[in-house]
Amino acid sequence: MRKPTNLVFALVSTLTLLIVPCAAQAPAGLPKILDGLAEGYHMPSVLAAYGTFTYEFTGLPTPFSRWLEDRLTEAAPKSSRVRILNRNAASALDPAFKEIYGSFLRETGAEALLHGTFFKESRAIRVRLELTDLSSGTLLGASDWRIESREIPDYAPAVPAKGAAVRARELARLGVAIPEGLTVSVTTDRGPGAAYRDGEDMEIIVTVNKDAYVRLYHVDGSGRIRMIWPNAFGGGDGRVPGGQIVRLPGPTDPFRFRMGPPYGTEFIKALASTTPFQNKEADFTDLGLDSRVMTRGLSVVGEKAPEAAEALASYNIGPSVR
Repeated sequence: MRKPTNLVFALVSTLTLLIVPCAAQAPAGLPKILDGLAEGYHMPSVLAAYGTFTYEFTGLPTPFSRWLEDRLTEAAPKSSRVRILNRNAASALDPAFKEIYGSFLRETGAEALLHGTFFKESRAIRVRLELTDLSSGTLLGASDWRIESREIPDYAPAVPAKGAAVRARELARLGVAIPEGLTVSVTTDRGPGAAYRDGEDMEIIVTVNKDAYVRLYHVDGSGRIRMIWPNAFGGGDGRVPGGQIVRLPGPTDPFRFRMGPPYGTEFIKALASTTPFQNKEADFTDLGLDSRVMTRGLSVVGEKAPEAAEALASYNIGPSVR
């Protein structure tokens, strides 16, 4: 069995890694921008968790996304209005994950989500920062921050690799019939457009709105596909009760999804059906480049065809910062 080289299936105990942010100082104007985001907030200050930071209108993260988080973390102590909880709650506004993020909000006291979109200009990157109230989903404030390209290190490119956006569009439409009713949602512990660094572990979070059978596929930077759950270490036939939040790996699972090279944009595709899949894929086998392979074993014919649904989450793997 050939194992993935980037999304590493590691039979290891939990390993805590210290990822050290680069030593660059936060721009002088950034604390003022943060203050402006919270001008309309009803309290003197607001505690914000991180959402996602993605490129233009693709929804894709890049290593720049994590570099941006580092700069915001460094600027927050100089802001009088915004305090940053250095944790991610990128799916907190998704009703499908209301239960899990309700607990997060109670435990951390987070009040808002700091997120944004960045755009490539001639010699700069323009970041559109937004602060959203977690209790109501309303926008508290938005502001632009322009960063000269020369100020961005080589390890943190802002533009996704060539072909990543095309692959995202292809994976979002596999041609599966999706009758009304069943829905499946998938995200990662850092959000559905997350940026990871080499050596970090990723947790996948999935839920369905009614009892269903779920398969999760990993698509690497070259487009190669592997089914990663259910597998021989857990998941059984992939049945997930409606409304239940499934975390992978679970607390007792003997494996981890560990980030490693080659770096780039990758995807997790969730496919769900109200009836069992007709075939069984071997664990982590390379299934090739044809995305239609994901729908093998999914029968949607006949008057009483099962309901089917799909969802997609992207993430980026970049080098660790030493």
